[in-house]
Amino acid sequence: MESYEFEYQLIGSMIMKGDHIDCRDIAGKLPAVAFDNFHLRSMYQAIVTLLNKAEPIDMFTVQGAVPAATKDLVLDVATNTISAANIRGWAKRVRQCWMIRKGVEDLQNAAKILAAAGTHDINERIAEATGIVGRLQFETNDRLPRRIADLIPDYLEVLEERLKGEESGLYLKTGIEPMDAEYGGFDRTDLIVIAGRPGMGKTELAINIANSIGRQKGVGLLISMEMSETQVVERHIADRGGLSIGALRNPLGMRQEDYTKLTAATGMLLDEDNHVLTGSFTTDEIISHAERMNMDGGLSFLAIDYLTLIDMPKAERSDLAIAEVTRKMKQFCLRNKVPVVLLAQLNRNVDGRGDKRPNMGDLAGSSSIEKDADVIIFPYRDEVYNENSDLKGLAEIIVGKYRSGQPKTFYMEWRNGHFVNIDQQDAANRFAENERQAAKSNSSNWRG
Repeated sequence: MESYEFEYQLIGSMIMKGDHIDCRDIAGKLPAVAFDNFHLRSMYQAIVTLLNKAEPIDMFTVQGAVPAATKDLVLDVATNTISAANIRGWAKRVRQCWMIRKGVEDLQNAAKILAAAGTHDINERIAEATGIVGRLQFETNDRLPRRIADLIPDYLEVLEERLKGEESGLYLKTGIEPMDAEYGGFDRTDLIVIAGRPGMGKTELAINIANSIGRQKGVGLLISMEMSETQVVERHIADRGGLSIGALRNPLGMRQEDYTKLTAATGMLLDEDNHVLTGSFTTDEIISHAERMNMDGGLSFLAIDYLTLIDMPKAERSDLAIAEVTRKMKQFCLRNKVPVVLLAQLNRNVDGRGDKRPNMGDLAGSSSIEKDADVIIFPYRDEVYNENSDLKGLAEIIVGKYRSGQPKTFYMEWRNGHFVNIDQQDAANRFAENERQAAKSNSSNWRG
């Protein structure tokens, strides 16, 4: 399939539409490498840059941003484009041509691997070539309605896989043992929101869950707009080793057992394929990075720290901007079958209540988050608000929404700044006893 005409029409349509939602949507999904022609690729890169900077887009601004050899073609493309009505169709064709080129390249590589096979490694070579062929993806979007009856055999296969339990690979375990036992883990298309006030352990819980998912399937990506690369690495090492951040920042006080834990933690991380990207990004930029990694070798999860630090799209109100972000993130999950762990802040209303346990109404921009998210988790630690709390060292994992199950609260130990699995009945008894003591104290004060 020849791509030049599709690339030509797409660039002309984007110049004609300028700073339009169609252009932004395409820029967020279609990487520059999808363009086979160097000059048209240069124009596309210039248009994407102008979009990200919110600068005007026309033949003159694009011409001023491309190499000298490309300038004349800009005017030719702009003046010969009659209509931009089919802009999404052109983008789809460009992507399909790119996927076909990539597929041909992958098949050629697989053929070379097989050709180089010897009697000593033939099985390994076949497995490697089969893996390459199995990862081929050809996107058409030409979906047609299907009868429910025709889908039943597919569903029965899914049910059969579920009977295999943990080995099915259908769901991703969170590492929170009681929650995994209750719900079975996250679906690969889930948008998971972890929301809380400062100090509740949102980032730590996200790293805990992301590490659990990463151990099961492979490649992970954490986008951090709050921490440096060094801080992210430190958090992962601390989580894996059960070490406090304070110990790693003041290693002179570390004991021999701490060094043993440090060695074990770094060894685990060296064997895994987790990635980190720090800085400031738009939603489209985040999705572009994640989709590129997913196409290159498969992505097991995307974690984002955190929602309101994303460079928000233009909107009349902040809640509308947040709605655009969560909508795009959910679409990414569905399109790529990659779960997203999205951190979010709660509004300050919770701090003024007697019972400071968060609920759905405490979410900033709550309506869109509640609508788009499949799972909403509120980590809560009573000792953050009450230094004399009888629940010190106990964390509550409050599930405010679970699309495939009922909301429920689970308990974990908070040790060295980390969430640690504990016996749920013991924790529940401790919590109930604390409630009884509080009620007894309130009753005594009232009578007095």
